[in-house]
Amino acid sequence: MKKNLLKYRFLLLLIPLGLFVRYIDIKVYDGFLSNNSVSEHYSYLGILLAVLIILIFLIIYFDKKS
Repeated sequence: MKKNLLKYRFLLLLIPLGLFVRYIDIKVYDGFLSNNSVSEHYSYLGILLAVLIILIFLIIYFDKKS
């Protein structure tokens, strides 16, 4: 069981990433950034950068373990 989990551990990254991308896509499609507010754009970019940093950290962490 643990061997299968280690074999498919990349899914532990891809599934939450896919859910996050879908959530952001729905928000943008519903008009999240339609009012051209600079603060909303900065918060959107900040969230994307935070997720990117977390993903890079997790990838490096998993790579060092294998």
